[in-house]
Amino acid sequence: MYPLTKETFLLHSRLPEFKQKVDSTLFLIKNLVEQEKCVVCYSGGKDSIVLLHLALQVDPKVLVWHWDHGSQLMPREVEEELICNAKVLGAVNLIVRSSLAVERVDMRDRVGNWYGVYYANKARVKSEYGWGTELVGLRADEGVKRRLKTQVEKKGEAYPLKCWSWLDVWAYIVSRKLPYPGYYDVVATNDINSYRYSRFVTFFDKEFDKFGSTSKDGFFFPQYRHNK
Repeated sequence: MYPLTKETFLLHSRLPEFKQKVDSTLFLIKNLVEQEKCVVCYSGGKDSIVLLHLALQVDPKVLVWHWDHGSQLMPREVEEELICNAKVLGAVNLIVRSSLAVERVDMRDRVGNWYGVYYANKARVKSEYGWGTELVGLRADEGVKRRLKTQVEKKGEAYPLKCWSWLDVWAYIVSRKLPYPGYYDVVATNDINSYRYSRFVTFFDKEFDKFGSTSKDGFFFPQYRHNK
């Protein structure tokens, strides 16, 4: 990360409004955890990193659910980094499931092809571990769909970061020196807004072509283009 970018995030972290937001989010998570068994949905991206770190402060043994998209959509080096980051953050009850078993189908050529496998696996794991509420790192400022989704929380889901901005997220990560995927620094430029628009998604997944992910992945990560 560029020094000036890092300094900007550090300055933001010193604002009273930011500190108040952190405190109120911790209070919210504490209330949720006290009401019923919770699980943190951890994708490995910046928002879920912040959410996981906050939840672990409230409950060091909180359940953490992570879906491994398989080598076609998530290079093994990147997946290993995500798991390592979760453990560095302190996740001791990390549950990982994967679509590796169905990789006879090319996941990259079928938009959303992994969803059925994902939801079936999550349903089985939820039944096994018996969690009641999923803590999800969605933010309202990411787009219209997410703003509408976070306005009305449905039973079994909560969005503790829904009022956070991208600046809040990066300020938290930088000020706490949290590990995050090197992907962000690879695709970022010396313009701080590049961190605003960088999204960590599956590689070469046509579902995210609208964000330019396929062309971007092919340019920045050509070594993964034909990774099986």
